[in-house]
Amino acid sequence: MEFYNGNDRILFIKLNGVWLPIGCLTGNSFTENSEMLQTTTRDNEGWATSRPMMQNYSISFDGLQINSTVAGGTFTVASYDKLKLLKRSKILLDWKIQGATFPVVDYGKCYITEISEASQIDDFLTFSGTLTGYGIPKTTTVGQFVLNDGDPNVIVTTDETATLIIRTSNGN
Repeated sequence: MEFYNGNDRILFIKLNGVWLPIGCLTGNSFTENSEMLQTTTRDNEGWATSRPMMQNYSISFDGLQINSTVAGGTFTVASYDKLKLLKRSKILLDWKIQGATFPVVDYGKCYITEISEASQIDDFLTFSGTLTGYGIPKTTTVGQFVLNDGDPNVIVTTDETATLIIRTSNGN
């Protein structure tokens, strides 16, 4: 079993065709929700039942502020100053969460629906925000996608072209 560090799940937004990481990111989280429709069945024995209907997702993030818009700043990232302008402009953005070693990449479209800044005396300026998903979030993998069919001697893999490869413990 392999564990991954949060440093390998970086949130990016695409601006003018270029993927920019959220600058000095200290954390991000991806949340999916389903609105539930209450149902009634004859055999629920008094327990509530429901079915999922509309789904949505959001991505929250936190970071340390840097200058990413004014002369002398770092223009290869998106920090509070740039994100604030994008939110106010109501621009539909592309986003992705990707790292160098974790093989799963989540991506989609979003709006910045919340952005805030905190400035404590004798501390770094920080910011936080929320991206609200637009449409279905998508997932892809980098490298091989490995499955197991329950037989410890068989591994089912696909490569980036979705070619199915079945491998057995004897190398076939």
